[in-house]
Amino acid sequence: MRVKATIVMNALPQSGNSTTPLIEQRERELLKDARAHVYQVENGYQLNAYCFNPPNHVNAEPKPAIVFFHGGLWDVSMPTQFAPHCMHFASRGMVAVTVEYRVGPKHNATPVDALEDAQMAMLWMRHNHASLGVDPKRIVAVGAASGAHMALSLAMQPDVMEIDGFSPRPQAVIALSALVNTTRKGIESERFPDTKTATTLSPSNNVRKGLAPSLFLHGKSDTIVPHEHVAKFTKMMKRKKNRCELIDFEAANHSFFNFNVSATHFEITLNSMDAFVSDLGYIEPTEYV
Repeated sequence: MRVKATIVMNALPQSGNSTTPLIEQRERELLKDARAHVYQVENGYQLNAYCFNPPNHVNAEPKPAIVFFHGGLWDVSMPTQFAPHCMHFASRGMVAVTVEYRVGPKHNATPVDALEDAQMAMLWMRHNHASLGVDPKRIVAVGAASGAHMALSLAMQPDVMEIDGFSPRPQAVIALSALVNTTRKGIESERFPDTKTATTLSPSNNVRKGLAPSLFLHGKSDTIVPHEHVAKFTKMMKRKKNRCELIDFEAANHSFFNFNVSATHFEITLNSMDAFVSDLGYIEPTEYV
């Protein structure tokens, strides 16, 4: 498996279809401060990890990292979704990374392929931590919807890939509008190769003691991932004595946390995430207005 770092300056997410100049311009603008690294090549597709470094970052002084997996229910490739969030955490002294991974229409991929990519991205970061200036013992995984399913799976799946002694498990997880139940009683199980796989990979089926600290943020008006799924899930996590917090957003829909949806919700989301990471001891606390 390929984990050696390759740097591609000014690289954009590869599209299976023609991309309009306006979209390319928007993506280029959002990623202009990031350095693109190819962390994996699958079927001719280069999969990039876009790294936003803190000001005056020196590799010899490793920083904690925060890794983002975008949403889209495994249909849409949009690593730029979390570019604004990456900029914030880079300004706070972390190496912030937004990951491109395989999705269905573009790569003829399943959620199983996407989860493999998530593991490879984390393994790539740890394998190359010295050249990236990352502390491999302080990595937070963040995801939205399907990306949250992936981030949680990294922390919760009993069996994960390991390479050269490196693990893909994060030290903490932040889940936004999280898809936590892909069993028959949940949603989106039809996207998996079969029902058994969907159940095995469902975070709701892997709750146990000793899991990484987690923060969930969810809109009460989410019509895609019902709020009650996450409320039930976080109660299960707490019953197993895991550190787990749920922040509800009244009258907020599925995409409340995005930069271009609600300035108020975006700010509250960043502040809540920031406070969680600060409580981990990864960044200094700050006062919010």
